[in-house]
Formats: sequence, structure tokens, C-alpha cells
Amino acid sequence: MHAEKAVIEGNPFIGLFARSSDRLTLVPKNAPHKFVEKCRSVLKTEVRSVSVSASNLVGIFSAMNSNGVVLSSMAYKDEAEEIKGLGFGLNVVVLRGKLTAVGNIILANDKAAVVNPAIGRADAKSIEDCLGVEVIKRRIAGFPTPGCAGVATNKGLLVHGETSDEELHELEEIFGVKGGIGTANMGVPFVGLCVVANSHGYIAGEGTSGFEMARIDEALGFI
Repeated sequence: MHAEKAVIEGNPFIGLFARSSDRLTLVPKNAPHKFVEKCRSVLKTEVRSVSVSASNLVGIFSAMNSNGVVLSSMAYKDEAEEIKGLGFGLNVVVLRGKLTAVGNIILANDKAAVVNPAIGRADAKSIEDCLGVEVIKRRIAGFPTPGCAGVATNKGLLVHGETSDEELHELEEIFGVKGGIGTANMGVPFVGLCVVANSHGYIAGEGTSGFEMARIDEALGFI
């Protein structure tokens, strides 16, 4: 099965808590066993429990692809070292800027990263080096938080419902995949907060309707 629904401690906004690439899924240390098992079976990766800034909000304070993990400036040195020491050969970088919600301000796959236009030059270079991709500063659907407004994998792209056809085409060119618009958790357009995905599958918040799941399936390349 390539799709499931889940909550973490009753919260359907699972994108706040977890991140995935085609190689690895990071979950919080308080992640329920049932959620961890869903990640293993659906995303088909190794799953590791970590913290960032002594917080369970792993999805908010990190961004990743198959090459590396970008951490918030609020991350502690030992947390970065723990992630680097997981044994996957990943690059790990801690940003220095004031924009701390890294998961909200970076949308990445293995081809590109779209980032908040306010990210400084030094942090943009750090992201580029860590993830091994071109970094492009731009908004999605008018919002400066591309990580909230989208979900990108190496197979597809799901973006905010107010994204224009022209903008969607541009984003498809950037990420090298076909995509589509959609919502999750019964109408939430900030899909990055609601969905954890990679090329193998996705997990959506428990509140996501069957119609929304069908749109997500299409956007992420499973139909």
C-alpha cells in the first residue's frame, strides 16, 4: 500500500512532526509505534527517532532530501551530530539565520530546493551544499513558506490550491516532476503541514478525505 492516514498524539498535522526522503524518515522521539510502523511500510525507508531544538517538531525544524538534512539554527550541536551519525552518509548543516522554521521555508527533492525569498545568501549556499541541489528563492501561491505550501518528492509535486497553472508548470520544471494542486485534513491548503511523503508513498493526516487522497495520489504520481 502506498498511502495511509495517521495522527501523532491526536494531531493530524503530521508534517509538523516528521520528514522523509527516499532513503530515510525522521520522526520525533515520542512518535507512537503505530506511526513508526506506518512510515516503514508506506514510505519504505529506515525510520529514526530524533529531536531538533529539544523538540518533537522534527518536521518544522528540518528539511531533507536523499543527500542531506538541513536543521534550524535552534538545533543543538549534539542533535546535529546524532543525525549525522545515523550511518546514512548524509550531509547535515545547521542554518545561522533568523528564519528558524526550516521545514516551512524549504521545499526540496533530489533535483532542486525552493526557499523563502528572505533567506540570506550564506544560508542559501549552505542549503545548496547540504542538499546538493540548485536553490531557488520564490513564493508558492503568494506565500513565502514553500515548505508549508507544497510537498515535493522525486515522483511528484503537491501544492497549495491557489497555485496558478502557470506557476505549477514552473514548479514542475524546477523539480523535474509532474504535479497538481490539492488540500488535506478536510480543506487545509497548506499541504506540507499535513502530508509526509517520498517516492514510495505518503502518509496524510487522519482528517484527509477520500476525495483529497485521490487528488494527492494524482499529484504525487501514484495514478
